[in-house]
Amino acid sequence: MDEVTKKLLSGHTRIEQIPEIPARTVRIFLNFAAEDSVTERNAIAEKVYPELRDYCRQKYGVEFQLVDLDWGSDPNCVNLDQTFYDFRLRELRRCQILSAGPSFLAFIGQRYGKACLQSSIPAEEFELLRMWLHNQKSRDTRTAPLLDDWYTKDYNSLPPVYFLKDAGKGIPALFSKDHSEFNEGLEKWREIEEEMMRLLHKAADACYLQGLIDEGIKQKYVLSATDNLMVMGIDELSSPQNRCLIAFREIADLKNYVDDPLAKKYADIYYNERTEQFEIDPVSTHLIKTMSERCTKLVTAKNTTFYSVLWRYDDVISPKHHKEYLTNLCSDLSSALKELIDREVPKVVVDEKDELYDECHQHWLRCKHISADFFGRDLEYGKLVEYLRGETNQPMVIHGPAGVGKTSLMSKVASQVHDIMAADNICIIKYVGYTPKSTDIRNLLTSVCTQILVGLKRDHASVTRDFKELQKFFLSLLQSIPENKTLVLFFDAIERILPDHNAHLLTWLPQSLKSNVKIVLSVNTGDNAIAQKLCNDGTKSSQYYVDLKPLSVTEADGLLCYYLSRYGRTLSKQQRSAFTNIFQKCSQPLFVSLCAEKCKCIHSSDSIDTADFCTNFDDAISAMFTALEKMHGYELVSRSMSYLVGSVTGLSDCEMEDLLSLDDSVTSTVYTNHKPSLWRIPHSKWLRLKDDIDRFLVQREVDGVTVYRWKDEQFDQNVKARYLSDESKSKEIYSLIADYYLGIWHGKPKPLSNNGKQTKSQSFDRQVPSQPLTFDCNGQVRFNRRKYDQVPRHLYNAERLEELNRLVLFNYEWIYNKIKALSLQHIIADFALNPSNEASLVEEALRVAEQVIEKDIDNMASEISGHLLPYYQSHPNIRALVHQCDTAGLKQCALIPNFPYLQIPGSSLQFALQCCAPMEYFSLIGDERLLLTKERESSFVHIFDVVLGEKKSSVFASNGALYVTPNGRYFIIVDHVTEKAVKVHNADSGAYIGQLIVLNHIELKPKEKYKLGSICLTNDRVCAIVSTDISYLCIANIETCQFLQIIGLDGKCDVCTISHDGKYVFCNSNEFLFTYNLYTLELLSTFSIGFRPSCIIVSKDGLRAYLTNNIETKLMILHLNHGKVEMAYKSVLDKYMPEDTIMDLRVSPKDDMVLVRGLNNIVVYNRSKEKVLASFKRPVDVPKEFKLPRSHYIDLFFTNAEFTHGGKFVIATIFRNIYLWNVATNELVTTIQAPVGIVKEMLYSPKRSLLITHIEHCHEIQVWNLDDAVKPVNLLDKLTGPISDIQLTQDGETAYVMCKGSDEIGVIEMRSGIMVDLLTHESPVVNFAITPSGDYALVSLEPKKKDICTKLWNLQERQVIKEFGNASGYCISPHKSNFILFVSQQEVAFKAPYFITMFQMSDGEVEEFTHPLALRFVLEKPFLTSNDKYLIVLTAHEYHESRDEYETPTICTFSMDEEMKVSYFTPDSFRDSILIDSIVDMQPCFDNPYTIAVMYRSKEILDYNDNSPFGGLGGGARYGFMILDICSGSVVTICDPFLVPSFKLKRKLLFDESYSFCLDDQSNVFDLREGCYIGQLPKQNSPPRVIALNGTVVIYYDRSVLSAYRLSSGEIIAHCDVHSNICCLKLSRDQRTLVVGCEDGSIASYVLIDPRVEDPDTVLEHLGSRQLTEPKIVSGRRSSIPWDKVEEGGSAPQSRPVSAIATDKTDKIILKEIEPAPAFRPSSDTLMYLSTKSKACSIM
Repeated sequence: MDEVTKKLLSGHTRIEQIPEIPARTVRIFLNFAAEDSVTERNAIAEKVYPELRDYCRQKYGVEFQLVDLDWGSDPNCVNLDQTFYDFRLRELRRCQILSAGPSFLAFIGQRYGKACLQSSIPAEEFELLRMWLHNQKSRDTRTAPLLDDWYTKDYNSLPPVYFLKDAGKGIPALFSKDHSEFNEGLEKWREIEEEMMRLLHKAADACYLQGLIDEGIKQKYVLSATDNLMVMGIDELSSPQNRCLIAFREIADLKNYVDDPLAKKYADIYYNERTEQFEIDPVSTHLIKTMSERCTKLVTAKNTTFYSVLWRYDDVISPKHHKEYLTNLCSDLSSALKELIDREVPKVVVDEKDELYDECHQHWLRCKHISADFFGRDLEYGKLVEYLRGETNQPMVIHGPAGVGKTSLMSKVASQVHDIMAADNICIIKYVGYTPKSTDIRNLLTSVCTQILVGLKRDHASVTRDFKELQKFFLSLLQSIPENKTLVLFFDAIERILPDHNAHLLTWLPQSLKSNVKIVLSVNTGDNAIAQKLCNDGTKSSQYYVDLKPLSVTEADGLLCYYLSRYGRTLSKQQRSAFTNIFQKCSQPLFVSLCAEKCKCIHSSDSIDTADFCTNFDDAISAMFTALEKMHGYELVSRSMSYLVGSVTGLSDCEMEDLLSLDDSVTSTVYTNHKPSLWRIPHSKWLRLKDDIDRFLVQREVDGVTVYRWKDEQFDQNVKARYLSDESKSKEIYSLIADYYLGIWHGKPKPLSNNGKQTKSQSFDRQVPSQPLTFDCNGQVRFNRRKYDQVPRHLYNAERLEELNRLVLFNYEWIYNKIKALSLQHIIADFALNPSNEASLVEEALRVAEQVIEKDIDNMASEISGHLLPYYQSHPNIRALVHQCDTAGLKQCALIPNFPYLQIPGSSLQFALQCCAPMEYFSLIGDERLLLTKERESSFVHIFDVVLGEKKSSVFASNGALYVTPNGRYFIIVDHVTEKAVKVHNADSGAYIGQLIVLNHIELKPKEKYKLGSICLTNDRVCAIVSTDISYLCIANIETCQFLQIIGLDGKCDVCTISHDGKYVFCNSNEFLFTYNLYTLELLSTFSIGFRPSCIIVSKDGLRAYLTNNIETKLMILHLNHGKVEMAYKSVLDKYMPEDTIMDLRVSPKDDMVLVRGLNNIVVYNRSKEKVLASFKRPVDVPKEFKLPRSHYIDLFFTNAEFTHGGKFVIATIFRNIYLWNVATNELVTTIQAPVGIVKEMLYSPKRSLLITHIEHCHEIQVWNLDDAVKPVNLLDKLTGPISDIQLTQDGETAYVMCKGSDEIGVIEMRSGIMVDLLTHESPVVNFAITPSGDYALVSLEPKKKDICTKLWNLQERQVIKEFGNASGYCISPHKSNFILFVSQQEVAFKAPYFITMFQMSDGEVEEFTHPLALRFVLEKPFLTSNDKYLIVLTAHEYHESRDEYETPTICTFSMDEEMKVSYFTPDSFRDSILIDSIVDMQPCFDNPYTIAVMYRSKEILDYNDNSPFGGLGGGARYGFMILDICSGSVVTICDPFLVPSFKLKRKLLFDESYSFCLDDQSNVFDLREGCYIGQLPKQNSPPRVIALNGTVVIYYDRSVLSAYRLSSGEIIAHCDVHSNICCLKLSRDQRTLVVGCEDGSIASYVLIDPRVEDPDTVLEHLGSRQLTEPKIVSGRRSSIPWDKVEEGGSAPQSRPVSAIATDKTDKIILKEIEPAPAFRPSSDTLMYLSTKSKACSIM
């Protein structure tokens, strides 16, 4: 980053030094005589313009514009606009300033032309010329008074000028509708005009000779209009040879046709009275020659061309007869212009500039332009200066209505920060919404943070893209500003920020600042949420607000004079006094600006009628448009303004001309009297209109195009109301813009439409450009960003929703390229246009995948597919999009998800908040937005924002149980060990306030036990129940931490609660209920309730109390009056809660119902009707008990129940399920499935409709949106730990998954990713195997209990059919056969022998056979050959402890026939061919089922081959490789030596299936057949994991990224983020399906398709997750019933499996029914074999 960039980013560049952004346009002014070059100009417009336009766009990304102000004009129309020549000069000057390349093209014929009558002449100059004319009394000067008649002095000009009167005012006949009368007036005007030009010419010549004027002034009156333009376009340029072209044309035989009336168009013809003939004027010929020679010298001969043609019939220059000439002309001009473009454009237009610099540059440039318009506002300006210089600690807010000047004031202060503040400062300004990257809060903060870091000279490359982290980083960065620096941030129009990431909540904006950090914001006063939040903060001082009011009359008058002075204009005193009255009605700066625009045309001789001026800026803008319509025509003004505003970002001149050319309503009004050669709008139409509104337009670069748009939003609003309020017309506008950017009419004629109806008879090619998605020039790809930005908006506004869906929202190529061209935020904004269900799902998927896509956009296809797969069957548009991702997306990533990702759009799960440990205490505060969580053993209280889904902070307090006051001000924490101290902390800081120790105030008897019971809180009181032999009610003041009263109760207290108004506390003493006043501390009531209650709740109005106990299912209702019990009765609930126990009570939000939660039933009791309104039974599919992983069997009951807001619904949790019932209908609305576990805690936020749940012992907190719960989406389950092994059934439809250190095995359906079964055990699983069909599984566990270490599952019946063994072993899965092998010791001992057992499955029966041969050692897991014919075991004869090595490694093979014959291969078996020291690795050969591959270590050193890749290391080999035929014992292949001596085997080598090559952990490739090194794949951070697609692709994984490399070229074809760190990978037998196991317990699956060699559609036809047919029944399952549900009929598949060592099914044993067992301590030998099913173990 260069110093210029650093200075700009940190705000160190002074405002006057900020450079203008060069226009991305090649803008060429055509200086052609209007009449003699019509044919040439038409040819250039038809041939040269389209070619160069495409050339510039394709090669340089710039626009090409021709400015031919005479093209397309009506040859029969008389132009009486006396200011048109001035406009022509302005346009030429604009071309010279704006053009990035050549700017001037002249076409010189044989006609010199006339001078142009000046519309205004400086007074000094005019008076000098007039004086000379009046002093010359001659025949030639007798008409001099004519100048006095037509020129009037204007004192309002600075300096004064004489202006030419309007021709129509002097000759009224010019306004006549009578044709003959008009012609007479026109002829008279031509005579007057010619005579005035002659007089000025004569006077100028004379004054120049006398030295009274210089040559420049003389030329205005002497040179022709064409020559004057040549002077300005060529002579005045510093390097015309790089910017100008001239074409000369001579009609060789023109002198032969001087008598022809057409000759006057091509030459200056005069009548020679001496010869009485028409002749070519020799003076004109001389002037043309002089002009040509002068200009040719300047532009050089290289930039000039000369053509000689002949007169052809009546056309003179004919398109038909001069075809060759016109072709050469166009070709030569194209070539010459291309050469100039290639030479000049790269100097000016720099592509791929730093995006941050471009973004910052645009904001500072806007500041520069706007601050130049600032005037007055001394008081407000001073207040801002005082804020910047003072010791302030809060942001400053500038607020006021639209158009009042907030932006101007802020810009002026920002532009002068360096003068205002002497200290070293960093200044950053952002006009929110001005650029695409300033519209959303994430991009805005990213830019600001980067600029701050640049200013601080810190590393800025690591600014995070994750918004949660970015927000924290921004706030911490503000706190880290050094004391010797000052940071000043300006945010203008903050209300325009998009609501993404909840930006409108302003959580990103710090409320407290360091004294050297200043933030200034401006906000438009209105109903927007941001304005309300910023302007209605009662805690802020008025010193932090600038309330901007309209200007005073004096200030408005001063501003008007200031604006006029910039135009070189002023007003007379009388005229200014008239504006005093006008400004009393409206004095906003925008209104003053509009008045100034109108005043610049007022002459000193004009009188001002205040009635002609509006009284507010809205009316003033409307009046301006009315005047424009009168001047330029309604159709042109209305359509061009509609396009300008409708485009939102603005339009370039080329785009506007293209759109107007496509608009038949405009072209039909232009071409009413003549037909052009090319059906396009004349250049002069739009440019002249733009010239009239230029003061209110701003030029800027958007999406690589220089566009114009309104400076002030009020113009946009006025245009929308004036021209776009009619729905049909606005649709027409938007539709045509969409057509243009889609390129629909490129290269084909567009039919003319008549009042919206197209006519087939007339169609014209409008010469609009093509609109490809990308421009490709010599391999450099440039995106058509304008198309990406404009098309979605206009298709939506035109209600062309089908095209919007097909071309944009569900189009992979569009989404991918637009993200690369613009940003993901632009794509998300597109989806906001059409918020249909499907579009919303895609939008949410992109939001979820935002971080992954921005890190690597090539992941986008897999991200979209993975997140949207659940909707593939039911949503056609999503299905089409996923199919595009699966096919077109393969170019970026060859891996496609086989089943959905964990985060699914449209699900009710909003966030999963990660905690450092399982939390135990939960509370909502802060308008129910902040969630407080705490672990009992920790001192930290963690605070989460449930709206943003992020952790806000952690507050250090004390260990223990957490309680929070209702206002969230205090934490009350009960000591976690003794429960004797109740500590009070400040909730904001965690500061310790005090503690309450009850034992200091009561006497505890010896051996008397102390227990802390219920704690209830108000904002200033705490009530605690303490129990010894009796209970005490302790009332204390929270703020002072002092007890107010300790009341001894006669008995034990079970319940305590405080009324909602905080006045009364209710508690029981045995069977009596007491009521105390919390403030007077008096006993108000004692009431006998007849039982010891277990639950109590008081209604919100304090008129009812409800009590229950855990013995009977009755609800006691108490009528209260100021805390006293007036009446009591019971409501019997036995009918609704049979054999149940009441656990909890809740009052509805409206206080009209009571929710009674039992273990198995929930009842809603109506207060007014005093009856049960609804009852909800335990769902029948919830099992009664369940064994979770790493747990024991748990009884399942309702754990939580609550009313929703309004009391219309009831939410309840049981097991992992959340149920939502409708109270009125008694019906179940929906079910939400939480992660595996038991929902222990549940909080509901009525204000936000959010549900917060926590699974017991889980590190995660779920936040659900109940509004989305009515459309449930099943989320995929995760296992509880890192995946350690994955096995697939033979058909690949089911995966069995094992976790590290866990007792569960998950069964995953490969089509959907759903966990269809979960097998749990008593101890962690060590190893497992399955049959090919998945009907049976053998599971080996860690030894824990005697004789049940290994289990054989019948998965069809979901039963353990056999339990045996006391030691873990190797479970071996066959490839095709229906058996399982088990290799294990019988006891856990190092030298205990290993036995091999076969379990043969046939017709539902299982036969068991144990081979009599015992193996002393098994060195690694045995394996079966590819045809399941042989079991291969690596064993050894002996182990030497001193050398830590095995002696005589032996390959032992067992045939799998009935006899299970055994063969041995020791190193001696191969002595004749190789000498083996040890066997390193063995693997089966899949291409030959009777062979195995063996890697070994050699005993002796052999010569190494010369193909070493390791820098000449040689001299011997440590490793060898062979392929062994286990039937014959012969060695099929030997590769010895193998690898290099220095090679160290860190992990097993990776072999292809045919064993023709292998890869080591450094990705070196070795040819096993030739025995040499081939090459190395691109080095990775991890070793290769799998070789797929029949040896053509190598798969790697590193952290969370799965990547694939094509072996033949080393080219990466996939780089896919799996979202969690990968720890296990399995390749299916189809060689393309990958199953990925992750550290967080999640499972993913991908299908590999190499698009270069495969047809994706062929693969997808057989991919289960992409089929629309009904899913098949999964193998290994009895039915499709979920594993965590009870089957129909009441059978629970998750019931305890039948034990092989139990006589019958194990039932629950009630503790009190067990007889006491004698207490003895078993010996260590028997301890490990104690069964937990024994009575002793159960008691213990």
